[in-house]
Amino acid sequence: MQRLVLSTLLTLILVNPVMAADPRVIEVSLDSYTITPDHIVVKVNQPVTLKVTNKATFIPHNLIIKAPEAGIDVKVEVRAGKSGEATFTPTKAGTYEMLCDKKPPIFKSHKDKGMHGVLVVE
Repeated sequence: MQRLVLSTLLTLILVNPVMAADPRVIEVSLDSYTITPDHIVVKVNQPVTLKVTNKATFIPHNLIIKAPEAGIDVKVEVRAGKSGEATFTPTKAGTYEMLCDKKPPIFKSHKDKGMHGVLVVE
């Protein structure tokens, strides 16, 4: 009986090593029309927390990653000098756009000014 319990536990750990894993924490900075890092790689079924800080002194930004088919629906609004976070668990491999969708009435959008990047799920 003891051998069966140990065997079952070992199987669960080997089959799903991220079953009870803490989220991987990734620091993301938003600044004068940049997202840093602009290329993030994560693993399928591994929880991720993005800690987003707006380094700008006046301009509000956001970080958006929309891929509901992959379990990703991130929108973090951050005023100048503030921080926020989002936690998600990607369920499908692929490359997904991340961006700031702010757009002043008469100027280019923040994305058009270079505020975009990619999230790669492996």
